[in-house]
Amino acid sequence: MTTTRHALRDAAPIVVGYVTLGLAAGMLLVARGLAWWWAPVWCLVIYSGTMQMLLVPLAGAGEPLAAIAASAVFVSGRHVFYGLGFPLDRIRARAPARLYAIHAITDEVYALLASKDRTRMSGRYLLSVEVICHSSWTAGATAGALAGTWLAALVGERIELLGFVLTSLFVVLAIENWRTHPDLSVLLLGLVAGAAGLAVGGSAALLSALGVLALGLCALYLWRRRAGRTGGAAPAGSAPEEPAPEDCAPDGAAPEGRAR
Repeated sequence: MTTTRHALRDAAPIVVGYVTLGLAAGMLLVARGLAWWWAPVWCLVIYSGTMQMLLVPLAGAGEPLAAIAASAVFVSGRHVFYGLGFPLDRIRARAPARLYAIHAITDEVYALLASKDRTRMSGRYLLSVEVICHSSWTAGATAGALAGTWLAALVGERIELLGFVLTSLFVVLAIENWRTHPDLSVLLLGLVAGAAGLAVGGSAALLSALGVLALGLCALYLWRRRAGRTGGAAPAGSAPEEPAPEDCAPDGAAPEGRAR
C-alpha cells in the first residue's frame, strides 16, 4: 500500500514544474498592478494554473464578472470529467478531506494518479500528493509575486514586459498538443476563433473567440461522426479494412472459384 513517502517521491517532478511556473505566474500578477497577496489567495481558492494566469489580464483590465465566469467555464470545465475518474472511494476520511480532494485535482495530479493501481493507493497517499502539489504551486506563486514587487521597485514599468509569460505558455501548450495530436482542422478552427476575437475586440474578445471555437469543435465532431457512419473517410487511428478473401491467394495461385 502506498504511503506519504511514496507520495513525496512520485510528486517530485510535479513540484519542480509547479514552483517554476508559479514563479512566473506570481511575477505576472504583480506586473499587471495587482497586490502580491492576491497570489496565495488565488492559489488557495482557484488553484488552476491556466485560469489563474488568464485571470491576471482579465482582472487587471477590469473585465465584467460574467465574462470572467464564462472564461473559467471554458478553460477549467474539463476538471468536471477528471472528477468522474478520480478514485474518491479510496478516501475514507470525513467530508472536508473528500471535498478538498475534489478541489485539488489538476491536470498533472490526475495524470499521476491515473497511472497508478488504484487498489494499492491509500487515502493518505492521494491527499498527500494533492497537498504537496498544491503547496508547491502556492509557494512558487507567492515567491514570484514577492520577487515581482521587488523587481517593480527596481525596474519600474518595464516589469510589464513579463506579460509575455502567458502568451509563451499557450504557445508551448499548442506546440505540444500538435506534436501529440496533429489535426489541421482543429488548428484552422483555432486561427478562425482567434481572428473572430480580434475582430470583436474589447471585453468580449476572449469570450467571442472561445464561443466560436466551441461551436466549431462541436460541428467538426458531428461532421466526422456522420462521415464515419455514411462510409466516408475513416477517422484517424481506425483499423484498416480486412482484405477480401480472394485477394489473399498466394502468388501464382488463382483464387478459389476463378479460372487460371
